Amino acid sequence: MKKSSKTILFVALAALGLNSAAGFTVGGLEYSTLSDATVTVKKYIEGTDITIPEKVTDPDSNTEYDVVQIERQAFYNAAIKTLSVPASVKSIEPYAFWKATVETVDFAEGVESIGYGAFRQCTSLTSVKLPESLTVLGSVFTATGYDGAVFSECTALKTIVIPSGIDSIRQLTFGSCLSLSEVILPEGLTTIDERAFEACASLKELTLPSTITTFGHAAFNKSGIKNPIIPGTVKIIPNSAYLWCQDMTAFTIEEGVEEIGKSAFADCRGFTEITIPNSVEWIRTDAFQGNEHVTKVHIGSGTRRMGHACLALWAPDQETNTPQWALEEIHIDSPVPPVHEQNDDHFDIVDDDFFFGGKEFKEELRKQFYSEVRLYVPESAVEAYREAPVWKNFTHINDKEYNGIDDIMPEDAIRIEDGIVYSDTTIEAYTTAGMRVASASESLDLNALGTGIYIVRSGNRTVKASIR
Repeated sequence: MKKSSKTILFVALAALGLNSAAGFTVGGLEYSTLSDATVTVKKYIEGTDITIPEKVTDPDSNTEYDVVQIERQAFYNAAIKTLSVPASVKSIEPYAFWKATVETVDFAEGVESIGYGAFRQCTSLTSVKLPESLTVLGSVFTATGYDGAVFSECTALKTIVIPSGIDSIRQLTFGSCLSLSEVILPEGLTTIDERAFEACASLKELTLPSTITTFGHAAFNKSGIKNPIIPGTVKIIPNSAYLWCQDMTAFTIEEGVEEIGKSAFADCRGFTEITIPNSVEWIRTDAFQGNEHVTKVHIGSGTRRMGHACLALWAPDQETNTPQWALEEIHIDSPVPPVHEQNDDHFDIVDDDFFFGGKEFKEELRKQFYSEVRLYVPESAVEAYREAPVWKNFTHINDKEYNGIDDIMPEDAIRIEDGIVYSDTTIEAYTTAGMRVASASESLDLNALGTGIYIVRSGNRTVKASIR
């Protein structure tokens, strides 16, 4: 009798062990066959302390199988406390333990891959021992194309050691692990991907291996990092890398770094000095915005481009919304004045502006800023800075007053003592914007006008006076 094509197909599938009905339950776990010799843990049924066996026997067929995989969402929301994974298991699929109540996990040597979100939102998880056999932490979840997020939102996890076979901490791997305070990274690690340690508020220190080359967007955003050292092997500090790290008291950027991304250190607010090495060519938009406690900035000799408001080192007063700053000095080693980079992903063309970037900064405040903050540049480049956009606005360059007015006479042509101007004819005082604010004969008290820079004229004589 001739066999039908359907019969032939069924026999072929059975021979390959691909009969979709093949499955059985042992010890509170449901298994499904992958081949004639292997099975995957398909579903958690019951149990608190789970030890996955290396081998399991189907009670109906009496066939023994190797347990080589834990299926996607197999332990979703499972009410378990401890978990032991044997050496036979090679792969843990995406979301395998998503939202499980597990507290401790122990992997035997043998596990090679842990999938996307495998332990995501396991909020009771405090301890994980990862095996040295592991080479992939956060394999791709094919439904979305994303990778990473293995321990995302494990809010009780405190410490973890990353095995030497891992070369990448993928996106959101430890995102919002609020209690994570110690992470040991291996030599050989090259990449910390985007948001990998985002909102790890308890992570105060992290030693980066010498092999690191790449950070992803917002890699340490809102983390508790206090004093990061960015090695020169990392050429680009990406956008928002350390945004809102408000425990940061200092940072070190080593020679070799070439670019500081947008908002990379914005709104940290704990450090008082900024030092940029000679290798940095571009400081991008808002890079250090909002750090109002900074008193001194030192920019190396290689910086040529600076983005909009990259040094907007101020914050508004809580009551008056008036900008407040502590900045006193800017030192630049570049013999060429850095230029304002318009082509920095702006939707609209913006005014040349490194220091303000906010509507709160009215013209009067801008002039106050430029008159109070001192700029120091190479002596041979003073004239270049005095003519360059933005930099020419500084009143003090290399601690000498300058405002670009060529017809100012020597100060001894008009006598000024303790803020009072004396002359033998009518005296007029103007703001640097050209507005007359006072007039008197023989003497004029500038102190009554308040702090600021004033242009004083008497007859054909002109001087500039600073009242502090």
